[in-house]
Amino acid sequence: MDIAGSGAAIVLVAFYNVKALGVRYLETALKKGGYRVITVFFKNFNSKNPQMTNDTEIGLLADIVKREQPLFIGYSVMSSMYLETVDSVINGVKALCPDVPGVCGGAYATMFPERFLKMGVDFVIRADGEISMRRLADALLQKGDYSALPSLCYMKDGQPVINEIGDILTDIDGYGMPAIECENAYFIENGRLTPGDPQCSALSYEIIASRGCPFTCSYCCCVNLRRLFPKGVKYVRERSVKSVIDELLIVKKKFKKLVFIHFYDEIFPGKPGWIDEFIKEYKQKIHLPFTIWSHPKAVDGEVLKKLVGAGLTEVIMGIQSGSERVRRDVFHRYETQDEIIRATQTIKEAGVFWASYDFMLQHPFETIEDLRQTYFLVKELREPFELQLHGLNFLPGTDIVDMAIEQGIVTRERMEEIMYAPMSEQFRTYWKQEDDPLGQLWYRMTYCLQFKGLRRRIEQYENDPMAHKEEINALYQKAVKKFNLRYYKKKLNIVFRRVFGITG
Repeated sequence: MDIAGSGAAIVLVAFYNVKALGVRYLETALKKGGYRVITVFFKNFNSKNPQMTNDTEIGLLADIVKREQPLFIGYSVMSSMYLETVDSVINGVKALCPDVPGVCGGAYATMFPERFLKMGVDFVIRADGEISMRRLADALLQKGDYSALPSLCYMKDGQPVINEIGDILTDIDGYGMPAIECENAYFIENGRLTPGDPQCSALSYEIIASRGCPFTCSYCCCVNLRRLFPKGVKYVRERSVKSVIDELLIVKKKFKKLVFIHFYDEIFPGKPGWIDEFIKEYKQKIHLPFTIWSHPKAVDGEVLKKLVGAGLTEVIMGIQSGSERVRRDVFHRYETQDEIIRATQTIKEAGVFWASYDFMLQHPFETIEDLRQTYFLVKELREPFELQLHGLNFLPGTDIVDMAIEQGIVTRERMEEIMYAPMSEQFRTYWKQEDDPLGQLWYRMTYCLQFKGLRRRIEQYENDPMAHKEEINALYQKAVKKFNLRYYKKKLNIVFRRVFGITG
């Protein structure tokens, strides 16, 4: 082992995510460099009722920092939706531990490094941080010059210095595995500090087999992150099958309650050679139910059949709108209605136990006609399926933000207020159904289509929803109850499959 770090402490903080793959990869990289890593999982994720932090929780984190006297504190800032807490924590810890430098990384920090530098954060590391953070740690420990380090951002003479992104590996096996059980871990939630890695008691495990996304969706930051990558550096990169399987073998030994694997790739790798090797190794050595994310243009029937034989239980696929206009002109998604319908047919015919389809509805770009088209597209999808219907959040740095401003949908000043609203307000927007009576009825009718017992009844009202408002609302309430009941049945089915080793 490289002992450059000589046991010096580094504190890493993950916000609202006890799985936090980015922080876990950083722990591995820093420990290889000889550093002692203390990982703090700061609050749990709850999209229905998100909780802002408080002084007690900030004090608990500061107590760890005071005790450990780390070389620096690394903050993982993946999203703008919880900046309220991030800012409070950074400022609060800085006030209580003024001599300990702060370092921000993650997707949001990569796109907006100046924001954190101007609020007093000492450093920002952009893009893959495994190599850059370790090099920064070495420079700080040895009191060396860090000014030219790739991907590093800092203030000099009152001005931000933004170095070019670098230290990026094409062969991402070189980063090693994420820390599956963080050695020195704490969980802060509800005003309490709990020692230990909160992930280890979970029923499921999240893993990535690749990094990056090949698509250009306007509401997502992936395309914007890709634009920041140096020319000639591959953005979408796959791990080797051996690396993935070796990680899962360790997980199977450590997680006593494990029943399910969730591949968290933007799009699950589809290379024929990679897939064939993965299926062989997964069936032989892991053999657990698993889920993947896919895309209408990436669904392959033969690949899915092979994956089902290895344990694939669920495919999650974003459709986002039944309106080709919205998908193409607003979301920058270029699949056709026929391609979407064929993809759902392929998923069904491949024997996948469960399919979940995401839609973003009732946003400023959408008309009643667009909602109607979504309803009629959903009618064509192969059952059974689950619908995840939610709103559109404008996230800083995404293409759809400028689109909304340029089209006069919202002013730049109002957009800033929307994007940086309090966390509770942002999540309310995500789940909120708009007040427009006709739009709400089309939304609720679409939701009901996922239940065979309600489908025939709801179809009676599609010619004149406003004349049947009470009936539609009553059926929607039944659908919500059915959705909750089905969720638990689905989970029980997965446990059953795990216990009895059922695939397909």
